[in-house]
Amino acid sequence: MEKTKVFTYAGTALKNLFRRPTTIGYPFQPVDYPERMRGHIEIQIEDCICCGLCMRSCPSSALKVDRQAGTWAIDRFDCVQCGYCVSVCPKKCLTMNKGYTAPETEKTWETFKKPEQPKTETAAAGGKPVMDPEKCVYCTLCAKKCPQGALTVDRKEKIWKLDSEACVACGLCASACPKKAIEMKG
Repeated sequence: MEKTKVFTYAGTALKNLFRRPTTIGYPFQPVDYPERMRGHIEIQIEDCICCGLCMRSCPSSALKVDRQAGTWAIDRFDCVQCGYCVSVCPKKCLTMNKGYTAPETEKTWETFKKPEQPKTETAAAGGKPVMDPEKCVYCTLCAKKCPQGALTVDRKEKIWKLDSEACVACGLCASACPKKAIEMKG
């Protein structure tokens, strides 16, 4: 019984001695990623408005967004690369890039801080929503789409109210309006 195992191993060893290697010569040859590889999340922090939609849509709670501090953080170990955060981002500042993240020895949060911008630049970047009362039908769709709850709409009283402090100028209210009664103005 032992002799057959030795001969089986010897046969395999001899075959492998004359074959090409099955592995690639990384790092000497570039890695060819599979076509359907999801990759990893990357952010353009300059474009982020810290609305928190990505954090709320993350099934593994791998994202943290702090609007007051202007930070966006990811725990790469917990991220499952599902892409939900990329699909819900109103400013399209999140992307899925092919490739693997560098391995770490311990579980850490990678934090990105939004650069400081003068108030005039922030307003020019997208501005706050302004409603045209002649076009509005007070359907409440804008208020339902607002990720921060910054809009209040009363159908009976025909009141449309914006909380400027809570608004992050994401533009979801304007895109949800069926009558195009909301414009983003600086």
